[in-house]
Amino acid sequence: MPQSFRLRLGRFFNLIVLILFAAISADAGILIVAYSGEARTALFDADTYKIIATLPTGTGPHEIRVSPDRRFAYVAISGTGPSGVKGNSITVIDIKNRKVKANFDLGDYTSPHDVRVSRDGRLIWVACAPARTILELDSASGKILKTYKTDQDGSWFLEITPDERKIYAPNLEGKSVSVIDRATGAVKVIPFEAPVYGIDITPDGRQIWVSGPGLAVIDTATDEVIARIKTTETATGRIRLAPDGKKVVVGMSKKVLVYDVETRQLTGEIDIGAQPKVITVSADSRRAFLTNPGNNSVTVVDLVAGKQVATFQTGKAPDGIAWVD
Repeated sequence: MPQSFRLRLGRFFNLIVLILFAAISADAGILIVAYSGEARTALFDADTYKIIATLPTGTGPHEIRVSPDRRFAYVAISGTGPSGVKGNSITVIDIKNRKVKANFDLGDYTSPHDVRVSRDGRLIWVACAPARTILELDSASGKILKTYKTDQDGSWFLEITPDERKIYAPNLEGKSVSVIDRATGAVKVIPFEAPVYGIDITPDGRQIWVSGPGLAVIDTATDEVIARIKTTETATGRIRLAPDGKKVVVGMSKKVLVYDVETRQLTGEIDIGAQPKVITVSADSRRAFLTNPGNNSVTVVDLVAGKQVATFQTGKAPDGIAWVD
């Protein structure tokens, strides 16, 4: 074999190795899981599902969001309900250094349940349903900068448009979605016939998807419902759009539904054998991860193959979950 050919062959194999390594690395990540039954949050390797670190939080950690620079995770500390321990804080996790950076005291605002982070990482928004309020905080100090009223009961969740001009809050008890103008605080209420709770927004900011009895799509230009989608079961759970904006993952009773965003058609129905709650999706939009509080586990679904590929055990009552790449 001529030496020049051997050199070219060697370079070819080296290139293949680099490509494969890049493909593996692109899917590498960390899962952050809140144990609502233990007042702790765990960091897992997203490929091996082994624990990297376990960190303390306040009582009743729920939803988690990660800053755009992937340095910090913000965990809403909700407590144990109206008759139990009242939560009123946000735990800030330093992801790189595997430690708690801060705990933001929200004062009289109890039961914070959901959180979002601004595109520049300087602000966080927190849904506080008992006060019918969305808080706007400085992400460095935790100082409350503004409050926005939703005018409805049950504002447990929120979403914000990419331009950060509008906040959307589905109202569980209020059977509605509140649309808040950040500049003025003005509120438009979109009524529904039944409770709504799960919410997510397309990456381009044009559509809000909400779950309740079935799914509904809101056009963010007009703030009107433009589509209603029947699901295979009446009651849906949380929803999450894949980062590529092509799929919507819906938690159901012991199954996961996958819808095509463009056609709004069901493309997958996957039995998982547990009751899922909160959902996150990998950065490459290939895998969905669902917490199962009743089974103390997380289910992993391959969205390309349309099947469950793993389930791994967690601490007690896993709730919020977030992906960090």
